Amino acid sequence: MRTYHLVFDEVIIKQLKKARKNNQVKEILSKMLDRIEERGPDAGKLLDSHLRIYEMKSMHPPIRLYFKHNMHTNEIYVFEYEMKTSEQKQQSTIGRIKDKILKSKIVSSIFFSF
Repeated sequence: MRTYHLVFDEVIIKQLKKARKNNQVKEILSKMLDRIEERGPDAGKLLDSHLRIYEMKSMHPPIRLYFKHNMHTNEIYVFEYEMKTSEQKQQSTIGRIKDKILKSKIVSSIFFSF
């Protein structure tokens, strides 16, 4: 069985520390992360094919978890989760994640070009 290595963004680390206080959310996130570790990108819905950003949902409570698959290293970068409230909030979160990925690609390409 193939497993994927999870890499956590600083935002999700802070969120997971806060989630420890709510057992229901903590349990749901734990199951979601286990599923991502086991199934990789197949665990979520592809939101952006160019940047390989995925979303995983839970219905009760309504949670969205965002992650990215790095095909070269087979790592899964977990960015953040949010309680589903509105389409605008979701688009704002996705935009923030895209910006973070694009900035890191620019930094990586500049660093590796020397």
